[in-house]
Amino acid sequence: MRRPWRTAGRAWVPMAIATATFAAVGLTPSPAHAEPDEATTRALLANAYQTAACDPNGVSSADNAMASQLNPQLNGTLDGYLNGYRVSCARMIVAAVKARGLNQRAAQIAVTTAIVEATLQNISEEVDHDSLGLFQQRASWGTREQRLNPTWATNAFLDKMIRVYPNNSWNTAPIGEVCQAVQVSAYPDRYQAQAHDGGVIAAALWAGNPPRAGQEAFADYNGDGKTDIALFRPS
Repeated sequence: MRRPWRTAGRAWVPMAIATATFAAVGLTPSPAHAEPDEATTRALLANAYQTAACDPNGVSSADNAMASQLNPQLNGTLDGYLNGYRVSCARMIVAAVKARGLNQRAAQIAVTTAIVEATLQNISEEVDHDSLGLFQQRASWGTREQRLNPTWATNAFLDKMIRVYPNNSWNTAPIGEVCQAVQVSAYPDRYQAQAHDGGVIAAALWAGNPPRAGQEAFADYNGDGKTDIALFRPS
């Protein structure tokens, strides 16, 4: 059975990341791409392409445990294919959304997109033209290093989402529609089919795994509606 899949074009994306880490970048149009054939899809699911780590600290035991827990709940492309590495990539996406001060639905949108684009892998070789990373962003989005940085790539995705859907209108638009508006796919129906799995994974990660010692943890700890940064220590 052919699983839902696509890798398609990415349109012009002006990026203005609202932190000191990310500089505004002017971008140019990118053409649409063809859908990968069945062999390419199977290869992506089987980790046949070169990938970069999502978390610099690697895959945790909690990532592996969560993959085992969530696999039976999935019904899309990743049904039976979720592993600790893919969870670690989704974890970085969710952390970036939280650090941005956005809600769980934004995390679901971003994770859903990364499922469709790269089966939640930080792909470090140019499988589709010059596309790289979790969101398969073209060279016009940023440098190779930037696109392979899950935090940077997620913020770039969120930047366009907010620009295309001002006044938090992405909160009420259909998940697949929002993904499509950011990615400008030649196959717009692919996203909604993965929204369920994106929601399952995002919700599990939103509830949170305990951070590691020395790791910065982002959350609204005092309930004032603003994201706080904490440094986790076992004590």
